[in-house]
Amino acid sequence: MTTKASTTTTFFLTLFFLISGFSLDAQVIDQPKASLTIEFSQSSGTNASGMTYDPKRELYYTLIAGNETFPMEVFDAQGNNVYTTDAGSDMRGIWWNKKTKSVEGNCYSDGGIVGMELNEKGYPSMGSKTLFSGSHQPSSNVCGVFDGKKNIYYFDGERVSIYSRKSGEKVSTLDVNLDNSKMGSLNYTSMIYTGMKKMEIGLLDFANNKIYLINKKDGSLTSTVTLPSSVKAHESFRFGYANKFAFIYSTTTRSWTGYRIFE
Repeated sequence: MTTKASTTTTFFLTLFFLISGFSLDAQVIDQPKASLTIEFSQSSGTNASGMTYDPKRELYYTLIAGNETFPMEVFDAQGNNVYTTDAGSDMRGIWWNKKTKSVEGNCYSDGGIVGMELNEKGYPSMGSKTLFSGSHQPSSNVCGVFDGKKNIYYFDGERVSIYSRKSGEKVSTLDVNLDNSKMGSLNYTSMIYTGMKKMEIGLLDFANNKIYLINKKDGSLTSTVTLPSSVKAHESFRFGYANKFAFIYSTTTRSWTGYRIFE
């Protein structure tokens, strides 16, 4: 027989573990060290434009922006290349959609939003299909990210624009509450979406090697991650996030370096 007292105790124990679990998930690592390298095997293109991750298969997906024939490559959890192909579309942003169980992304200008069907191994061997044709983004080169539920986010150097994944249409904008000294040195095509409460949005200060974590509700700065001084950050593209890692791309080594920014 379940008593009122035991039910109450169970409730508060459950609440405690939920809160404790969230606190651990949301703990920021400042001054993170390089701990993952993902290197392209193909040589075409310059601007790596995003990173995403399938947690079930433990696969990273990344691409080079600029041409439909530029690389799309897949890596395992240790950073080993397991599959290479081409993007199939002139893509910019890239994200994992757990509902459709596929890799998706936005394309240059009015190229639309596309999805990449995957084979049984999780490899994008079946080409891409158009989900929304035309322009569904604030400017031509922005790299979209997905919140995992219903919205696609873009940063164009001034503000965050939010579009519905269901309709492809713009639903709102978010002004970022940073002072002018910070706003002037932000990567103007790329942002990251972490999913961490009150730190969902990440913007890269390429001049100072910092990532500003922003509350998606009001645009306020809630935390800052300082990358190593040796990092060569960029004013456009070459910035991504997946599986609690922030990634910076090097055109010299043609590789992403991952810095784990959450415990």
